[in-house]
Amino acid sequence: MKIYFTWYLIPVVLATLPVFWLVLRRDTWRLVFALVVSLGVLAVLHPIFAAIALGLIAVAWQIVELHKARRLSGGRAVLLIVTIAIVTLAIGKYGQRGAIAVWGRDDPIVTYLVMPLGISYFVFRLLQYVFDHLRGVITENSFLRLAAFVMWLPAFPAGPLETYQGFYQKRSPTFDRQLFYEGLRRIALGYFKKVFVVDFFIVTFFGDIMKTVGRPFFDASATNAWWPLAYVVIVFVRAYFDLSAYTDLAIGFSRLFGFRLMENFHYPFWKANLSEFWRGWHISLSSWCRNNVYFPVFGLTRKPWLGLYASMLTMGLWHYVDWNWTLWGLWHGTGLVVVAWWERRKKARKKARKKAGKPAAAGYERYTKWLGYPVTFLYVALGYAFVSTHTPRHALKIMALCIMGPVEWLVGLIT
Repeated sequence: MKIYFTWYLIPVVLATLPVFWLVLRRDTWRLVFALVVSLGVLAVLHPIFAAIALGLIAVAWQIVELHKARRLSGGRAVLLIVTIAIVTLAIGKYGQRGAIAVWGRDDPIVTYLVMPLGISYFVFRLLQYVFDHLRGVITENSFLRLAAFVMWLPAFPAGPLETYQGFYQKRSPTFDRQLFYEGLRRIALGYFKKVFVVDFFIVTFFGDIMKTVGRPFFDASATNAWWPLAYVVIVFVRAYFDLSAYTDLAIGFSRLFGFRLMENFHYPFWKANLSEFWRGWHISLSSWCRNNVYFPVFGLTRKPWLGLYASMLTMGLWHYVDWNWTLWGLWHGTGLVVVAWWERRKKARKKARKKAGKPAAAGYERYTKWLGYPVTFLYVALGYAFVSTHTPRHALKIMALCIMGPVEWLVGLIT
């Protein structure tokens, strides 16, 4: 994430834009230039990983070449790239703990050898590229175009997980003034969300709640009964503004160079059920899991619920492999399974009512259909108890208090 807050970011952008649009006329040279700049900035922050990244891109490219030449079967290609992805993620995400334990947090080895936060997005883009080749969605296999796509710096820290074909098909090969202005507006919006809303407003006005409830052994009796519920709502809202800020920055800086990255959020706070929520929250990651986890699992088992659980567990463990993120995945998987069951039941009920000559919707439904919006919001917010704490016990304590506190307050108010 610190790529967007380095002192040399603006000078680099100001220097590269004239070269990209005015000096370089051939598309190939523009891609080479974009790749060199992305690698250069990444090498300043993570020099070892810049070299490792090129090596991994070369391996993915070679796997596709071998498959195209019929020297590697589709099954072995999948096994090979998935194994490489798991090993890379394991070292990148969890090697830091071992390195810090051995050398200390401030040691140069830790500073320069630990992989960046964007390793998850990097690995998933490589997986998507190989999978799409095996499916026949992508037919070309240019090392330059693959490297420029995977290493595209604006999308490296926090996505979105744009596909290879979307990255190039939506691109403007010539300077688009309107697209450029849109990019500037998105950059301003992204910095406003991150600097003002996340780092100033939320910290200033809700910092006490977050610090108090966020402590593992906080005394619930010494706090307001509404604080645990306020805590999960604040964490949820902060997560949206934080991640959407980085998405705005990625989309904005990309548009300066003519690339139209996909949107990652679409009014996620205003969704009638959990299924709709995941069509509007972290859209690129949820789409990746739907295409590469849900559909394959459903195709093999013909069990939608198993595909939903597999998708949400993948999404949770993609963030981090521990019990909290596992429980978060199970929480959302269960919610999606219940929503799917309810939608099937509602559809059958409407069909039965229509067959009986009655209106498709019962009279009471006009008064209750709005309940889905607050229920969905609160369900997602409660799930953030898992990912904002370090232990399942702490998370479950907060979730219990979110329910018990307001109930006790209401009972006391009535009596």
